[in-house]
Amino acid sequence: MKGKQMGLASWAVIITVASFLSRILGFVRNMVISTLFGQNRSTDMLNASFVVPDTLYLILVGGGISSAFVPVLSGYLAEKKEKEAGEIISIAFNLVLVVVGVAVILSMFFSPLLVRLVAPGFNSEEINYTAYLTRIVLMAILFHCLNGVLMGTEYAYQSFLGTTIGPLVYNAAIIVFGTILASRLGIAAFAWSTLIGAFFNFLVQVWGVFRLRIPYVLSWNFRHPAIRRIGKLMLPVTIGLSIAQINLFLNQTLIASFLPPGSINALTLASRVVLVPMLFAPSLGVTLLPTLTRLAVNKERESFNRYLVMSLTTILFIALPATAGFVVLGEQVIKVLFEHGRFTRQDTLATASALKYYSLGMAAYGAYEMLSRAFYALQDTKTPLKVGLATIGVGTFLNLVLGPLWGVKGLALAYSLAGWFNVSLLFYLLRRRGIISGSYKALGVTLGKGLVGAIVMGGCLKFIISEFGLFVLEGGMWVESFKLLISIAFGGALYFTIAWFLKMEELGFLTQVFKRPFRRRTEISEDVG
Repeated sequence: MKGKQMGLASWAVIITVASFLSRILGFVRNMVISTLFGQNRSTDMLNASFVVPDTLYLILVGGGISSAFVPVLSGYLAEKKEKEAGEIISIAFNLVLVVVGVAVILSMFFSPLLVRLVAPGFNSEEINYTAYLTRIVLMAILFHCLNGVLMGTEYAYQSFLGTTIGPLVYNAAIIVFGTILASRLGIAAFAWSTLIGAFFNFLVQVWGVFRLRIPYVLSWNFRHPAIRRIGKLMLPVTIGLSIAQINLFLNQTLIASFLPPGSINALTLASRVVLVPMLFAPSLGVTLLPTLTRLAVNKERESFNRYLVMSLTTILFIALPATAGFVVLGEQVIKVLFEHGRFTRQDTLATASALKYYSLGMAAYGAYEMLSRAFYALQDTKTPLKVGLATIGVGTFLNLVLGPLWGVKGLALAYSLAGWFNVSLLFYLLRRRGIISGSYKALGVTLGKGLVGAIVMGGCLKFIISEFGLFVLEGGMWVESFKLLISIAFGGALYFTIAWFLKMEELGFLTQVFKRPFRRRTEISEDVG
């Protein structure tokens, strides 16, 4: 049991590192586009060309892979039905190919009309060119949807190599081919490079599934019980994803549009930065889901509880110091990342204030990744949907009250409070089912000790910064970056030292997780020698 948990957690670390690298490549991609084309109508058209394809992906595949396809497939594998599992994978692949293929063709045909709905402020020439870019990106979305089936298959088999490499290949291809083709194709180079990157990612996922020796079957049995079950489970999740998008839209766009200019941008940038420390959460959730599904199928409730509680305490262990760090160092983080060119000091202060209040909900949104997957493992997608609907109501009320009162700070705080409402209700409903019985003590201990460590760490950082004026004397970008890195390293070392003194189990757990891949590599080298 413990060894298995270590293996999954090690993969979570590897996937987190890969996700971080992929995010860096995403930033590099945006920097390259900005360097080559600036910020103008051309880049507006490129961004607008992704709206229709991304919406299509969200509706037709989206979260259905993790919430429906993976749990159902994992259930068949847990029951040792390998042959039938292979048939289900083939049927799902064929179904996505047909349905998404038809949707892409229709969207390509109606792309001028769709673009006019998405960007009504564009003139006729701009609409036509955006429609041209949209058609290119739509072809890439077909590969993305097929990739979803293949990556879901790898997750169900707990084989994560292809899913880890693929996104890196995708972003790298966009940067390389976009740069090469830019002088010849203009901004369209990055639409074409998106298609090339999606195709390369597809090849990586085909290789990842091929390694599992799963035979492809040319089956069109779309009425297979498993396929019907997947469809039934997907519907609430698709609606739920739309609800999450509505919540973000209300928080960052609709209500923020009534605030001073730049408020929407401040909220958007802050919400992206706050995600970085919690990249571990979705990675841990992805690796956890197949195991929780197998335990649910086999009715191993005690093991199910241990896996889930350990994941929640790990989230708290990471999120609490990250929150304290953003509260104290948020202004310096935004300054180093964005205060260049036309991004002013005033913009930094507005974005940093949003970042601090968004960070208060970091632990809640990290825990949501775990709790929602617990419901998905139980093949219950309706409960998270109902909770999501209730969260929309609470979030909208908080946005309407706190937004006008405190501006971007109020909206960021409203989003965090809505997140805590969401995760508290999910936790309560799981506990009422007897799923997380007796776990209050473990979570309470981690929360208490983690708060002590985070508060002491934040207080020491605040004292050092105030006493020594660490960020008062202005320096170049590299000097400011170096001082920020030193502060983060000191804060992290202090928190882990406190965690060691307080004997927090999560520290030992994470230490073993990070050591495991290197220890195994050493053992392999010794065996070869």
